[in-house]
Amino acid sequence: MVVRFVRDETAEAAAEDASTLNELPAPPRQLLDRHGARVLDPATAVVAAGQPAPRTTVYRPGVFLAPQRYLRDQQTLGAINGVLARIGLYAEPAGDRDTKETARARQLDELPVRALLRVREDADPVVVDCWKALQLLRSAASGERPELDPDLVARISPEHLLFTTPVFGGVPWETSGLGGTPWETSGFGAGSSYGRTRGANRIPVTLAAAPPYRSERPEQRRPVIAVLDTGIGPHPWFGLPDRSGPPPAGSGLAVAPDIQAAILQAELASGTTLPTQLLDDHWDAPTTGQPLIGDVDTDTGHGLFIAGIVRQACPEADTLAIRVVHSDGVAYEADVLLALHLLADRVRAAQADNRPEDMVDIVSLSLGYYEENPADVAYTGQFGAAIAELLGLGVLVVAAAGNDATTRRFYPAAFADQPLGGGSGPQVISVGALNPDVTASKALFSNEGPWVRAWATGAGVVSTYPTDVRGTAAADHEVPGFGRNSFDPDDYSAGFAVWDGTSFAAPLAAAELAKALLQSGDLATVDRETVVKRAWTALGSL
Repeated sequence: MVVRFVRDETAEAAAEDASTLNELPAPPRQLLDRHGARVLDPATAVVAAGQPAPRTTVYRPGVFLAPQRYLRDQQTLGAINGVLARIGLYAEPAGDRDTKETARARQLDELPVRALLRVREDADPVVVDCWKALQLLRSAASGERPELDPDLVARISPEHLLFTTPVFGGVPWETSGLGGTPWETSGFGAGSSYGRTRGANRIPVTLAAAPPYRSERPEQRRPVIAVLDTGIGPHPWFGLPDRSGPPPAGSGLAVAPDIQAAILQAELASGTTLPTQLLDDHWDAPTTGQPLIGDVDTDTGHGLFIAGIVRQACPEADTLAIRVVHSDGVAYEADVLLALHLLADRVRAAQADNRPEDMVDIVSLSLGYYEENPADVAYTGQFGAAIAELLGLGVLVVAAAGNDATTRRFYPAAFADQPLGGGSGPQVISVGALNPDVTASKALFSNEGPWVRAWATGAGVVSTYPTDVRGTAAADHEVPGFGRNSFDPDDYSAGFAVWDGTSFAAPLAAAELAKALLQSGDLATVDRETVVKRAWTALGSL
């Protein structure tokens, strides 16, 4: 497998083509309904005076995100609701926000949390839509004598749906499953060389190889790669025969029960009124979102597949698996932001208290979304702040560039070309996908642009897959009495699969960085200054 890091001065990439920025496939209605989401249509979206026309994005209309301190302050919340009353709505924090203020609460003051939108009792029937509500708030924060603090309103945003980069159940370039996108009509649709079977581009395979060797007593602390994805499943490489317990110590795979519990609690707080699928724990389950049909969900096994890539490319590294993505490939923005903030808390505490065993060195993100505002960075402050917090601690952040064959900026990968704060570690490392050919050509489905800063093999990748996953698809030919069958495309009992996507290029680049960290100094020293310096040294060596 190949990894190439691009230097700024030699970057060569396609420029953003404004004529195709909205030509992205829409997710199926069934997926939107499952998660209480909507596609923002630029042709019909209301826009406040002075605001640019939006681009296509996917968001949850019944909720918006705002820093926790605003929603805990009754005066600020009252001012917001005074404006929202004009369209018959009011906002309230998801869950109980009237608890005593604690040091922990103050520490997470800037954490974006959900505010649920509700219809006022004295209002006529209205459509609950956070986009319309946000345009009203932005109008109230404009002009010579604004009703609301412009800085406050700038911190309020929709809750986007994030998607893993093989999205919506098709092969990476056929995300709608309906055809008609530019690259499908150009002859690269379901009959393309990436297509394999049953609409999903993964298939089960066998691998006649032993698990990559890991030393039992490493000479120094192992680098830790946090993977925010679909969680894990059973596999012998990680000492997991079933789903009865967490990964054993020394297996190279670990989970974070405290972060997982916080994500579940946040979902429970909003799930009473907002359509919300719950992430109960770290297990990648259920394997199907349609039990009456039984097809394996589009992204089942995605997280374990990534853990296997890390194990192959840097066996001495440990993977910390945090489940933020549902098995249909959807993540809620608030869940991802919460996980990022809690990871930053963990790193900060490890650095302050000299606890190298709690350190996280790299975060690998194979998910993202397309921002609705043409100014892009101006309205990605919530996500940008969470990423910047990790970068400021010296944590390397690697993000997949996306699979829509577009130059449109895909976040968080597109933060790669944004200015850094002083004393920070390297900026986000965005990763596009390469084919597994001798020239390592760019994969047809990969996004690209000036913001893509690395390329790694992301097509025809073989890695670990949960051994207990079986779908309803069966061998289409059987010879009774002879034990002969044709290939079963839904039986993963052999424990491996082949898959395509920038989702798998990103962890390969993360593993390469982990190897560089092992060569860059003693990982047992975890004060912030040393960690920042080590991150720059590791990246500079590649």
